[in-house]
Amino acid sequence: MGDSLNSSITSAALMQHRSSTASTAAWNRTTVDTSKSQREQLQGVAKEFEAAFLAEFLKQGRAGELAEGMFSSEAGKTFQGLLDVEVARASSGGLNLGIADSMVEQLGRGLPKEAK
Repeated sequence: MGDSLNSSITSAALMQHRSSTASTAAWNRTTVDTSKSQREQLQGVAKEFEAAFLAEFLKQGRAGELAEGMFSSEAGKTFQGLLDVEVARASSGGLNLGIADSMVEQLGRGLPKEAK
């Protein structure tokens, strides 16, 4: 009895890890554009954070499903998670939630002033 319980707990933990890894894999930043000023870099990162926030919002909204679909699978859930990330990125480009602006204002206070 205890062995099957440990096995089910382990498989549940593995599934949780897989879903969180799939949704965060698209957010890994590989390069930093050093040709931009620190403030421009901060604005870019703040926009990425705003998109990540929106993606998490979408993910939590999907978690409220009442029943599994007839064709639902782990591959479908992974695809849906990656699609949510891309929808969030596209939406945050044209949609201003104000999170990025507030972050730039708060965190940009310590940056050197830009010459205009």
